[in-house]
Amino acid sequence: MKKLLSTLLISTAVLAGGAQAVLADQDVVAKTDADIAVSGTLGADNTDPGSTIPEGDKDWINVTLPTDVIFYNKATDAAIKSPTYDLTNNSGRPVTVSVASFKAGTSNPTLPADFALNLDVTGNNVTTASTKLVENGALNTPTNALITLANNLGHYTATDTAVADANKATFGFSGTATAATALKLNYTLSLKFDVVNF
Repeated sequence: MKKLLSTLLISTAVLAGGAQAVLADQDVVAKTDADIAVSGTLGADNTDPGSTIPEGDKDWINVTLPTDVIFYNKATDAAIKSPTYDLTNNSGRPVTVSVASFKAGTSNPTLPADFALNLDVTGNNVTTASTKLVENGALNTPTNALITLANNLGHYTATDTAVADANKATFGFSGTATAATALKLNYTLSLKFDVVNF
């Protein structure tokens, strides 16, 4: 009987997949002791949707993105171009990606009055497809959500149907500027990541 009970308890724990469950409190009345079940995970894997990391915890965040990006235009063509860059959510939870800030380097020259720079995002669940970073030669201070990336299996919730490549997005830059000579510009684009509860 004990062996059967142990097997059932272990099976239940395995089938639950480490789901976060809040069990009822116990009342200790007319007793001098009580037992509390303690569970733990060593080496929790944030790529495993069944991991025991608490919902909403930043330890779920596992996103791959470039460390350096570029944009450019030519003196003969005002259109700003850039390569296409990848964002990939490797986590077992969906992640919302937002602009935290866009700051100019201290050595930037005076910008052309017609300089406009946009951050363009493409993916499955885009919140803001194009964010104005610079407008009429002046820096904007955007702090908007860009996209919610599904978890690494393509799920936005624990019960929805997986969507292929929904954990991936691409981004690049567009805009216009007139510059008779080459201007070297440096900026820092800071992104914010928020875990979406499953």
